[in-house]
Amino acid sequence: MPASDSNPPGTPEQHGARTRPRGRIFQASTMTAMLEGVYEGTTTIAELRQHGDFGIGTFDRLDGEMIVLDGRCYRLRADGTAGEADPAMRTPLAAVTYFHGEHDWRTKEPVDAAGLRTLIDDWLPSPNLFYAVRVDGHFDHMITRMLPEQHRPFPRLIDAVAGQVISTHTDLDGTIVGFRSPTHMLGVAAAGYHLHFLSRCRTRGGHAYDFVLRSGRVRVDVGYELVLRMPRTRDFSRAQLGRGDVAGEIEAVLQGRRRP
Repeated sequence: MPASDSNPPGTPEQHGARTRPRGRIFQASTMTAMLEGVYEGTTTIAELRQHGDFGIGTFDRLDGEMIVLDGRCYRLRADGTAGEADPAMRTPLAAVTYFHGEHDWRTKEPVDAAGLRTLIDDWLPSPNLFYAVRVDGHFDHMITRMLPEQHRPFPRLIDAVAGQVISTHTDLDGTIVGFRSPTHMLGVAAAGYHLHFLSRCRTRGGHAYDFVLRSGRVRVDVGYELVLRMPRTRDFSRAQLGRGDVAGEIEAVLQGRRRP
């Protein structure tokens, strides 16, 4: 059973003049908007960082995978470049929280992606809540994905995946950052696990497909509150959100499968 600290979720924690609320997730836009090609960034990185120090997302026109870790926002692009994001950059979809690591345990033996999900699922107090997940460790291998920048007219996300860049990294240290979202929030978020990876050197990573964690530390926070900001754009207003097989398309996108 993971260890838990003494402060209950939802309790604000003071760090100087800044309040780091527990159990609150801030999200810009929705997965259904992404499915329909709403890729115009509306929330700046500076604004995003006012709501959390940990999270994932993408950048304007899908130009890079986002990892927010320890208060810093990193951008990893399909051309192989990586670095900290300019605060003026914008995101069309991102979720952040203040990470406290309330529940903390270490893996006892190597585990793959499916095994790690099972490990966390076996601990969950309820499948109906959000969870922020952080895994620091050594990975035998890590397979990541990045999408190239998109141009108007924007394709639907299931079609944009055709241009994905897949990378395989071996024998490296790094951090998995992401969320587990409940099934009843499908469409707002990706039901289940949505994980990104960032190497310790902060130069490699992306959307995490598959991996083997040799040894590591797993920390989880429970999310009780979701603050959702909708885009104020023409694309979002006109998008046909929720049409078709939303669950199937989200799963295909996360697994990197192209349209049949």
